[in-house]
Amino acid sequence: KIAADNSIKINNNRLTFNIGFQHNQREEFGNIDDLNERALFFDLKTIKYNLQWQLTEMKEWHTTFGVNEMRQSNQNKGTEVLIPAYNIFDIGGFIYTQRLFKKATVSGGLRFDNRSLDSKEFKEGTFTKFKAFKKSFANISGSAGISYEPSDAVTLKANIARGFRAPAIAELASNGAHEGTNRYEYGDQNLKSETSLQSDAGIDVNYEHFSIGLAA
Repeated sequence: KIAADNSIKINNNRLTFNIGFQHNQREEFGNIDDLNERALFFDLKTIKYNLQWQLTEMKEWHTTFGVNEMRQSNQNKGTEVLIPAYNIFDIGGFIYTQRLFKKATVSGGLRFDNRSLDSKEFKEGTFTKFKAFKKSFANISGSAGISYEPSDAVTLKANIARGFRAPAIAELASNGAHEGTNRYEYGDQNLKSETSLQSDAGIDVNYEHFSIGLAA
């Protein structure tokens, strides 16, 4: 793994740029007659970057927007193939803002993500174990919240958020016996994205010698 983390001040704004590369080789052994034989061998390479632009404070507003991207490629080098070789391309953009008041803080954010998946064909002899397919998943996430302090000891909080998760390659395209878990895994290419909606509220009371918190 190698990564670079950069933070650059430009006038009163700030630019942060992080980029990294990771090479992960997962090996599983299962042949008692040949202990060096790799039953499963996933050769995974990932490149990822994150770019953020933090604007200077404008009338108590603190705003950040940015973009992130990931490129991932997996190859199978073992004697067994549980998931197909694939390429993934993720890209997303977001904006987040926060406003500070005398006794309250409000914040909110919105982001868009898109995942493009290119799964490769694989044949065992003349049998097609994995058919090639392409999928794309896109969705919007967001959040909004408020924190209010009616006194120095009491804080009231409330938030609402929406999230999303695209199905993983194993959920979409597994086809084979996974000896390590003693089960046969089979994916479903018709899976859709998962979404979540969460809301919460709470109160915190803090004094010098004790504190009480209640949240739901």
